[in-house]
Amino acid sequence: MKQWVRDLASVKWRRGKYSQSYQDILLEQIFEHIGVRNTPPFCVEFGFNDASLTGGSGSNVANFVLNHGWRCLLLDGDHDNPSINLHRHFLTADNICDVFAEHGVPAEPEYISIDVDSTDLWLFRSLLTRYKAMVYTVEYNSCFPLDRAITFPDEATEGWQGDRGYGASLKALQMVATEGGYSLLWVVPLLDAVFIRNDLIEDGSGELVFPLSRWKHATSFNHHLRLKDASRSALFLDYETYVQSGGDMAASRRSARDVARKSLLENPWSVNRCMRIATRTLDFLRGC
Repeated sequence: MKQWVRDLASVKWRRGKYSQSYQDILLEQIFEHIGVRNTPPFCVEFGFNDASLTGGSGSNVANFVLNHGWRCLLLDGDHDNPSINLHRHFLTADNICDVFAEHGVPAEPEYISIDVDSTDLWLFRSLLTRYKAMVYTVEYNSCFPLDRAITFPDEATEGWQGDRGYGASLKALQMVATEGGYSLLWVVPLLDAVFIRNDLIEDGSGELVFPLSRWKHATSFNHHLRLKDASRSALFLDYETYVQSGGDMAASRRSARDVARKSLLENPWSVNRCMRIATRTLDFLRGC
C-alpha cells in the first residue's frame, strides 16, 4: 500500500467548505498525490440538487471548479443552469453514457460524483464500461450491513421517498468497482464511498487499500426514517446473487428479502435514538 494511502487513516478530518462533510478536503488531498491528466482537469457531479454551484446539500466539485480552475458538468433531474454547465436530465443506466458524450465528457475525466438516492449502483456500473475516471465517489446506504451486497433495483419508475429506501450497500458498490478495475480507497461515513482506479495506486504489494472490514463502523447504521411504505423493501436486490445467477431478478429479490426488511423497517426512531444518531453523526463528520 502506498504510504499516502496508509496516511489517510491518521488525518483528523474537518468539514470542507463546500461539500456535505469533508469530501472536498479528502479529494483535494487525493489529487495532490495522483495528479491530473486533462488540461484543464474535468469533473462531473450528479444529481446536483440546486441551481447554484454552492447551494443545495453540498457539492463535491465546487472546490475544484472555484479554487483550482477545473471544468465541470453538472446534471440533475430537476435543475438547470447553463451558466454553471448544469443541465436537466433524467439519468438511467441506458442513457447515462450517451448524456456524457453529448456534453463532451472525456473518456478519462479526473473525477465523477454519483448521488441520485436510488439507482446509484446501476449508473456507476454503466459508466464504468466507457468512462475511466481517476476517482469516483458514490453515495452508499449505511443502513445495510457490511457483509451484504444489497441495492435499489434498476427501475427508472422508482425513486427515493425520503426514507431508508435508497442506493446500495458498501459491499455492493465495492463489487461493481472491483469488476471495473477500481478499489475502495476511503469512506466518508454515512455519505460517500471513494473509489480509485487501480493503476493509480499499484505498488506491487498486493494490498492497494484498507480491507473492507475497516469500514464496519460506517455500516448497519440507520440515520433515516424507516420505509414509509413497508412493501417497498421487496424492491431491493442482492447484487451478489444477481451476478452469480446471471441476472435472475426473482432470485436476487428473495436473497435480499430478510436483510432488506431488517435494515429498512426495524428500529423505529425515538427521542433517545435521535440523540444517539445526532451524537454518532457528529463523531463521523469529525472523522472518528
